[in-house]
Amino acid sequence: MKTIYSIICAFCMVFGFTACSSDDDHGTGSVNVSGSCLVEKFVLNGQYEGTITTETRLIKVKVPVDFTQTNDMEVTSLVVSEGAQTNIKVGDHLNFNADRMLRVTNGDLQLDYQITVRNDEALLKNFVLEGVKGAINQQDKTVTVSVTANSGIDLANATFEVECSEDAICSPASGTKGNFTEPFLLTLTDNTAVNTYTVNVTLIENPVALFVGSAATVEELNDEEKAAAKWLTGNISGAAYASWTDIISGNMSLAECKLIFWHHHHATFSNYKTFAEHEDEQEAMTALAKMKEFWQNGGAFVLSRAAVNYANALGAMPEDIYPNNCWGGGNGEGSDVMGDDPWHFFAYDTNHALWKNTKAYPGAAEDAVYTLDKDYTICNTTCQFALWDPYTDSNAFETISGARALAHGGDGAIVAWELKAANGQFGKGGIICFGSGLWDWNSPTPYTSNYHDNIGTIMLNAFDYLTK
Repeated sequence: MKTIYSIICAFCMVFGFTACSSDDDHGTGSVNVSGSCLVEKFVLNGQYEGTITTETRLIKVKVPVDFTQTNDMEVTSLVVSEGAQTNIKVGDHLNFNADRMLRVTNGDLQLDYQITVRNDEALLKNFVLEGVKGAINQQDKTVTVSVTANSGIDLANATFEVECSEDAICSPASGTKGNFTEPFLLTLTDNTAVNTYTVNVTLIENPVALFVGSAATVEELNDEEKAAAKWLTGNISGAAYASWTDIISGNMSLAECKLIFWHHHHATFSNYKTFAEHEDEQEAMTALAKMKEFWQNGGAFVLSRAAVNYANALGAMPEDIYPNNCWGGGNGEGSDVMGDDPWHFFAYDTNHALWKNTKAYPGAAEDAVYTLDKDYTICNTTCQFALWDPYTDSNAFETISGARALAHGGDGAIVAWELKAANGQFGKGGIICFGSGLWDWNSPTPYTSNYHDNIGTIMLNAFDYLTK
């Protein structure tokens, strides 16, 4: 009897049921699981019938876009399995400003359903044109996409992707092509809710921020660099992509540029000399004169991964001071999968502008900065300063390098640092370097973004800190 009862309990737990006690506990000798606890119909106010999803036990009731009486709605129909009882009855007047729980019991079985009431909604949440994110104005129902002439996008036949509010349908459909040489219309519908957005594409002649790379276009970058470049062009208004060739030839104007971001996913280097002489870095070194001029005129940089060595080329750090603890490379496909407790690094000064508004991990130390999520896969390419002689501690590192240590790993290695502007001051016109393997932009495995959003927050903070 004990074995049979255990099987029944396991069955009930899997399907969300609760059963009475075993005969060993109370001597009843029976458990009634013969009935079912299904909800077959649920209607509010005589006209709003819910959509019932049995697998997730969700009852979703849609009401018109202008419906405002969710605080007092009447249950006018409720059909459940034969013999089942419910905590909510026909005729009840309930407040659905928040979700409510419907409990269904039948004998010794029990199921809880979540009831949610949602207004029809047809809002555009995200718009991306060939990898370039658009800025959405919900009041005017407009989308502005800024691209450069060298973006490689065929605006007459460009692919777009949209993210809409729940249940909304977009026409034309996401993933199709359109002519964006003129205003392009998107119509979103969800029953009584209808909105039409106008997409306007503008060409950037004088970008305020640049992501630089070795490829002619963003789409030709490796996946890791491409993700970082698309973040910049999609989240900082007036940002663009430029190849080193564009910089060298003068095709890309730096007249109004305030910040250059170079996230260089490449094989690590044993010292600055090997970086400067490597064949894949020759375009960047050829552009050095223009980059030095940019920096000396007050332009700022964010450099990450192998690109941290470019700070030496600019003259912001002595040539004999370079990361001494480096590994990784490859094509950015990823090698380490995050578990329930993703990796993190630690801020030296939690009040530094760089860490403002970053999302904290529950229960973590105050100085812990998380940039990854469960199931995220990183390639863990790292260019850091291990605390080996002569860098015995962060103070020694700062004295020798002239830098300011910003963050360290669990082993104490310095994974992020700040260099002065050409005027000798920290802040505006300076250089931020991220050598941490956790400064990762592309996961080849799916994950739910949460703490990875901190990377974008840190980048926005860096832009403000270095340019204002």
